[in-house]
Amino acid sequence: MRRRSMLLAVSGVLAVGGLVLPSIQQQQSRGDTRILSVVVNHGDDVVLGPSTTTTFGFSITAKDDSGIAGVDNVGIWGNNYGVLRPSAVTCKATADPAVSVCTGTASVNVKKRQIWDDQAGNWHVQATVHAKDGSRAESDTAGNFQVKKESTIIITGVPARARAGDTITVDGLLEQPDWRSQSWVANAWQPIELRFQPKGSSTWQTVKALRTSGTGTMTADVRVTESGTYQWYYPGKFWAQAMGSPTIAITVG
Repeated sequence: MRRRSMLLAVSGVLAVGGLVLPSIQQQQSRGDTRILSVVVNHGDDVVLGPSTTTTFGFSITAKDDSGIAGVDNVGIWGNNYGVLRPSAVTCKATADPAVSVCTGTASVNVKKRQIWDDQAGNWHVQATVHAKDGSRAESDTAGNFQVKKESTIIITGVPARARAGDTITVDGLLEQPDWRSQSWVANAWQPIELRFQPKGSSTWQTVKALRTSGTGTMTADVRVTESGTYQWYYPGKFWAQAMGSPTIAITVG
């Protein structure tokens, strides 16, 4: 029902015209106009928490010997009928008058149900670039980017001091946002690593590799031998953000 409603809503908005949402109709490129690149959010993933409101930019670099007149038919599309509202696009010629960089923004508000849990993942930008001589370049997938769920990790159980040979129990909790309930929930059965960085070193060592429990918790028993810092690290999976927990230092001696 939600997907059918989304399609009807998109169709209804398109019927009144304008740049509000991307066009479903196919266009054809003509002439020598080219889309050189599309960059979304400065090349970074768009990462959303349980109640995030965020605006991110996108840029479309295009080329035509006659110069670029403008960009329209811009759409931001994602998995499972995901769609975000883009702004109008403004173009500015570079030092090479044949090349222009056209910029705009898009926004997403989790609280307003503008994205759903099954829409995390690969998204793409649709655009049509018009040249001053009447030629154009159209692409349904001019650029790609990823929308991911934020991660949060708690680490406990690392004492400030221990004796060499002692065994400590390091605990933790891995959570991710549920965009439907707008709350943090357990990220169950996920791969996670307990890492250690010896004092004076800049390199992390994997001490234990395991999976979180059904409630998102993890625990590892570790025999300590030297001073350093511990951290849980989640590599990210199923469109969740990769990240490390806060670090906790231990002095062994």
